[in-house]
Amino acid sequence: MKNRRTWLTACAAVVVACTGQSEAALSTANHSASGSVEFTVDLWPGEGIPVIEARRAMLLVRAEPDPDSPVVDTIRVPRGRRLAFDATRVQTITAGTIRSLAPMHVTGRDMGSTSHVSHEQYYFPTKADVSIPVTAATTIDYLQYRAEGTCFVRIDRRVIDAYPCPGFGPESVVVERQPLTRWWIRVQGESGAAGWILVSDSTAQSVRREF
Repeated sequence: MKNRRTWLTACAAVVVACTGQSEAALSTANHSASGSVEFTVDLWPGEGIPVIEARRAMLLVRAEPDPDSPVVDTIRVPRGRRLAFDATRVQTITAGTIRSLAPMHVTGRDMGSTSHVSHEQYYFPTKADVSIPVTAATTIDYLQYRAEGTCFVRIDRRVIDAYPCPGFGPESVVVERQPLTRWWIRVQGESGAAGWILVSDSTAQSVRREF
């Protein structure tokens, strides 16, 4: 684990440069997307603690992280006001695809056949590290970018917390499609009800990171 973190810290700047990841790209790919949720993690995307500010005067607080979930409360704040949150969730609506151009190995933690990785599962791991051989012309499901050059991918129904992410840097793969995601934060509404707000350019936007 120590060697992993040392390597990730050293390559973080290179990964960002190669991928062009920005604060906007790390938030939500498409806020009007509908359909079932394919994969969920109880983490925010990217490095550092996100600073999230209101982008409208009234924000709807929903019972669940779902655009169709009932509104249980509201938040009225000036635009630009920082929002406090106690949980976060990133959903993959449609997985992206990574195609291997040559034989390779995908390394990382095998999270098993799952559609939801909790905060506890990620930070208090019990899953073993694996190295999965991949033949040329194999299509890998690209679920989510994580942080510091890592990502979640799916191979043969197994979710892998991959490090390094096979979609970043190497010339042996091509990212054919980026994943379509939604990002939510859990807040407390004006009447005291806890619920979820969608993070987007028009609702509550991640503007910078704190380290």
